Amino acid sequence: MSIGLKPIIKIDSLEKLKNHIEYIQKCADIRTDKGFQRFIQDKFLETVNYISAMQLPANDLSQQYISNNKIREVEDGFLLYNDTVVETETEGYNGVFSIALAFEYGTGLVGQENAIEGAWAYNVNQHEKGWTFYKDGSFHFTRGFKGFEIYRLTRIEIENKLLKWVDEYKKRDGGVSQW
Repeated sequence: MSIGLKPIIKIDSLEKLKNHIEYIQKCADIRTDKGFQRFIQDKFLETVNYISAMQLPANDLSQQYISNNKIREVEDGFLLYNDTVVETETEGYNGVFSIALAFEYGTGLVGQENAIEGAWAYNVNQHEKGWTFYKDGSFHFTRGFKGFEIYRLTRIEIENKLLKWVDEYKKRDGGVSQW
C-alpha cells in the first residue's frame, strides 16, 4: 500500500528539514502500525460488504456471499477476497461452482457479452440460446446474468477513500501521534 505525502516545496532551514524528516518517518511508521492495518482492513471489509449489499439481489445466496468476504494477512500487507462456492454436477466446473467469480464476472450468454478475456469461463456448456433448469418445483429458462463487478467497484471506492481513511486514523486516539 502506498501513502501519499504532501509535497513541501521549500525547505529553507534546518528546523524545517528536521520537521520534514520526522513527517516522513511517521508516514513510514504507519505502514507497520498494527492498529492502522486493522483499521484499514475493517474499512476494506465495510466497503466490499456495502457494495455487495447494494449490487446483489436480496436472497440467501447473496447473504452467503457477503458473509464470505474475508481478509488474509500476507507478508507485505493483506488480501481482500471471497471464496464462496457451491457443489455442482454441471459439466465443466469440476464439482464446484464459484459464486464469487460468477457474481463478479457473470454467467452464460449474458455474462459473455461483457467478457473480460481469460477471466472466467462464461458459457462452459456452449449454450447457443440459453438453458432450462429445475428449481423450487418448476422449470426456469435463463441466458445467464451480467456480472455485478463487486470487487471492481470496491477497488474504485477504496482508491477514492484511502487517503481520507489515513487522515481519519491519524486524527483518532491511538493513531500516529503529533502529525
